[in-house]
Amino acid sequence: MVNFKVVLKLSFKMKSLLPLLILLSVSCQKSADSILEDAIVSTGVLSEQDSLRFEKKTSLFLSDGTLEKTQIEMHRFHSKPFWYQIKRLNTPSQETFEMRVNRIFTSAENNYSEAQIKSFETAVYTSRFVLYQPHVFKDEKAKISRLKDSVFFDQKCYQLQIVFNDNSNDIWKLFINKKSGLVEGYDLMHNGRKSIIHNEKMTQSKGVWVPSERSSYMFDQDKAFVRARYWYDYTDK
Repeated sequence: MVNFKVVLKLSFKMKSLLPLLILLSVSCQKSADSILEDAIVSTGVLSEQDSLRFEKKTSLFLSDGTLEKTQIEMHRFHSKPFWYQIKRLNTPSQETFEMRVNRIFTSAENNYSEAQIKSFETAVYTSRFVLYQPHVFKDEKAKISRLKDSVFFDQKCYQLQIVFNDNSNDIWKLFINKKSGLVEGYDLMHNGRKSIIHNEKMTQSKGVWVPSERSSYMFDQDKAFVRARYWYDYTDK
């Protein structure tokens, strides 16, 4: 036989506890900043004594799947102080350029134009930005918010949205694997064009998890196609 007095008392207690349960649920939700911090810890941080050295092979494709061109480069990256060097191996002049702190340097025997030097600078910043994630998003200009958890290439992920308080209108959506804490990839809206990067394989170099194989997808009339494939071969020498 049901004791309605007990039921009513339990019902009243549950109603009185409901605000507390909701508060506890909200407080247990990870903030965007804490998710990013945890991802940095999981990925590892390059020490001030170490540099990443690797060969990067890039294959670019047209929207119909035709191979456009292949690039092979040697990269070297030092985090603090910032130094990044790129040597293009399969170009006639084998262009070599590097950036130290905020200044670009090129090989002395080549007389590069201002436009070429600007393109080198862009290449350095872009290479560093897509390589050293999620660390690059820990920036005072970055506004980070947490979006609804998502599935990215069959992996359950935290989803963060990042915009920078600068001249850029880029919108980043970063996907962080809920199990490993590593970056699975990102969605970028740049000048009205959408692209997706997927870190297909990861490896460790100098104690840091870095991509060894990744794909870039672009959209043509809402239809995605593989724009580029990247392979990274790291050396500890």
